[in-house]
This record gives sequence, C-alpha cells and structure tokens, in this order.
Amino acid sequence: MNTAKALEIFAPFDNILFDFGGIFIDLDYQKTIREFSALARGIDFGALFSQANQTTLFNQLETGKISSHEFISQLKNTLQLNHLEDQKIIHAWCAMLLKIPKERVDFLKELKKTKKVFLLSNINQIHEDHVKNYKIENESIQDFYQLFDQLYFSHHIGFRKPDHEAFQFVCSNSNLDLKKTIFIDDSIQHIESAKRFGLATHFLENQNSFIVKL
Repeated sequence: MNTAKALEIFAPFDNILFDFGGIFIDLDYQKTIREFSALARGIDFGALFSQANQTTLFNQLETGKISSHEFISQLKNTLQLNHLEDQKIIHAWCAMLLKIPKERVDFLKELKKTKKVFLLSNINQIHEDHVKNYKIENESIQDFYQLFDQLYFSHHIGFRKPDHEAFQFVCSNSNLDLKKTIFIDDSIQHIESAKRFGLATHFLENQNSFIVKL
C-alpha cells in the first residue's frame, strides 16, 4: 500500500487503531518455527505455534498470566530443551521479528498531524524488550512509540485479539467513538472480530505491505 491509498482509506475517520506486527514491524513466523525445529529435532514447532491458532502457553504469555521466565521454562520442558541456555530460547522466539521500515514511521508522523493514532498489539514481554533494543539501535525510529496517542499491549492490559474484551478495553479507556474509528490488521480473525464488535476495519491482506517504497 502506498501513502496516498492509506490516506484515502483513513480520511473519513478521526481515530486510527493499528495492529503492530505485520503492519509496522515486519514479521516472518517461519523464522521462529525453523529456529525451534532445529533446536528441538523431532518436534513439530509449527504445529505448536501459528499466527492464527496458538496454544494456551503462548496465550498466557501474551496476556501476562505467566512471566517470561515461566514461559521459557515451560517451553523448554515441552520441547525437551532443558539443557539449553535461556538466551538461545529467547533468540529463537524473537527470530520472527524483523525490521520497522523508516517510511512507515514517517507516514505515521504525517498521519498524526490530523488523526489520533493508537496501537493494539498481541505482544509479550520478551518481544517488547526486543523491540525496545531494536529502537535504541536504530536512531531514525527511536521516537516510534511516542507517535501514538496510546499504546495497548496485550500482556499489559490482560486481553488479546480477537477477544472483544481487548477492543472494549481500548475504546473505553481512550473514549473512542466506534463510528469515527477504523482498525487495521493483517490477521483476518482479528478483523472479523473487530467488525462484530462494531469497528470499521481494513484488512491488510498482504502481510508486511503497509506503506512500502514503490
């Protein structure tokens, strides 16, 4: 999607509620699946974790019900990797996180001049820490989080998409008028849930394609 198309989509709305992964930060879930499959030979990590369907362990991490340490410990047990250092598990878990292209940050700066912008992300503490370090290392995007009127991370608010409670929390906390708010996400199950909740939506059909250089 280019800047002109995005502005056209957002024009009728006052509030833009964004997903994070696949929208602003590029993702490759297969990288994490390959990393863990290499570490835990004989175990199908891809069946254990996917974008559309996660097991209880991952959901608990994303909603803050278990700590990063508990997650790593349980994952080691599940994958029979108790002999490995925690850092190797963290490295594999964060392999899916790629880059935040500068042009998306630049677009957000322009959008914020006329709109209120919010971020609702299914994210865990390990990934949040990784992104924080990535921002520090990349000077051109260090102010990325400050561009949003409010950040809503699932492991902080205790709810995750596609549950309606996540959308309800955001809209109530930020006093958002549903008729003046649009939600953009690259996961169809989140889009469908947001529609049922009453939000206008835009499905980014091609992951990692939001505001790309032509």
